[in-house]
Amino acid sequence: MAVTATPSQVNAMMITERVTSIFSLLGILFILATFLLGRGFDKPINRLFFFASFSNLGMNIAALIAEDGVSAGQNSSLCQFQAFAIQWFLGVDTLWALCMGFNVYLALFRGWTSERMRRQEWKYFLACYGCSFIPALVYLFVNTKSRGKIYGPALLWCWVSPKWDFLRVATLYGIVWVALLFAWIIYLMAFRKVWNNRHQLQGFFNPFNENPFEGTVTTEVDVTTYARRDSALKPAGHNTTTAPDAELAIPGTEPAPTAGFDPYSVNVEAAPPAPPHRHHRSDPTASAAPDLLRVRALTRTAALRETNPEAWLYARVAFLFFGALLLSWVPSSANRLYALAHPARYSFGLNYAEALVLPLQGFCNALVYAVTSRSACRDLWRSVAGTGGGGGGAVGGKAASGGGKAGDTRLVRFTGRRTSRRLESDESSVASLRRH
Repeated sequence: MAVTATPSQVNAMMITERVTSIFSLLGILFILATFLLGRGFDKPINRLFFFASFSNLGMNIAALIAEDGVSAGQNSSLCQFQAFAIQWFLGVDTLWALCMGFNVYLALFRGWTSERMRRQEWKYFLACYGCSFIPALVYLFVNTKSRGKIYGPALLWCWVSPKWDFLRVATLYGIVWVALLFAWIIYLMAFRKVWNNRHQLQGFFNPFNENPFEGTVTTEVDVTTYARRDSALKPAGHNTTTAPDAELAIPGTEPAPTAGFDPYSVNVEAAPPAPPHRHHRSDPTASAAPDLLRVRALTRTAALRETNPEAWLYARVAFLFFGALLLSWVPSSANRLYALAHPARYSFGLNYAEALVLPLQGFCNALVYAVTSRSACRDLWRSVAGTGGGGGGAVGGKAASGGGKAGDTRLVRFTGRRTSRRLESDESSVASLRRH
C-alpha cells in the first residue's frame, strides 16, 4: 500500500494518539483501583470492565510509544515489543464482548444466575487472552528472505508490516469482525426480548439510569394476625348476643365492611428489610399471636414473570460495553476496508479517525463503568471531599457504621424505627385490652 502521509499529518496523528492514550490510562487506573479497593464497585456486572482493562492497558502502553518504535528501526527491541503488544491486546475487547454476549444469552434465555456465569470467567479469560497471545508470540520469530520480519513499521507504530498486510485481516481484523458479528446477533436477540418487555423495564434504555429497577426493591411485608376473643374484648356482664359492630375495635385495624362477624383483625405493615420482630417468651400475648408471616414482594412488575433483575442489569451493561466497542472499531474497520479496496491510495481522514478512536477503548469503557456505578462514584467523591461516606460531613451527615450512603441509611433507619414503634403500639393496645 502506497503511503503518502506528510510529516505534519503523521505528527498530528501521533499527538492525538498519545493524548487519547493518556485519557484511557487514567480511566483504566480508575477502573482497577475502584474495583479492587472501592466500596460498591465490585459488583458482578463490573467484572467485564475489570478483565478487559488489562488488554486496554497493554494497548495504550504501545500507543504511547507511537512513532518512537518506527524511528528505532524494525530490528529494535522497542519496535518488536510495540508490535507484539498491539497484536496481542488490540482485539481482546471484541472477544470479551462476545463472551459477555454469550453470558447475556445464558442469563436471559437459559436462566443462568450470575454466580453460575462467574464460574465460567476463568475460561473466558484464557480464551480471550490466549487466542490473541499465540499469533502475537509466533510473529516474533517469523523472518523470511522475501518479506523479512512480520513485525515492522506500519505508519503510526510498529505492527504487522505492509508486506505481511494479509495477516492483519487473517489474525486480527477477521477475528474481530467475526466476534462482532456473533455478538451482534446475540445482542439483537436480547434487544428483541428487552423491547417486548419495554413496559416492564422502565428506565432500561436510559444509559444514565444506573439501576432501571430503582423502584424494584424487595420489601418485608409483616402480616400480623390476632384472633379476636369475645371474652377478652367485651366488658363483664355484656350480652354475648350483641352485634359484632358494637364490640370494642382493636386500634390500627379497619372496621369490617359488612355486618357479618369478623373473626380476625389484620394489621399489615411494610418496611425496608429488617430483623423479624420476635415476641419475648415472658410476653403473655405471645401465645395468642402467631409468628409474623413474611411475604417478599417486588414493587415493580419488571422483576415478575420469572425474570431475574440481576440478569437484566448484566445485559444492560453488556449492551453499553458493546456500544462503546463499536465506536472504536467502526472507523478503524472502515479504514481497513478502504485500504483493501484501494491499496494504492491513502486516506488521511480515515487514518486519523483510527488513531483517535483505537486508543480510546479504555476511556470509553471507563465512562460506561462510571455511568453504571454512579452511586458508588458519588459516595467515593463524598468520602474524598469529606462531605459524606464513612467519615460523615456537613453535607452528608453521619453514615452507617462502615461507610455507605448517608441519606439512604438515615431514611431506612427512620422508616424502620417508625414502623417498629407503630407495631409495638398496636401490640401494647391489644395487650391492654386483654388485661381489661
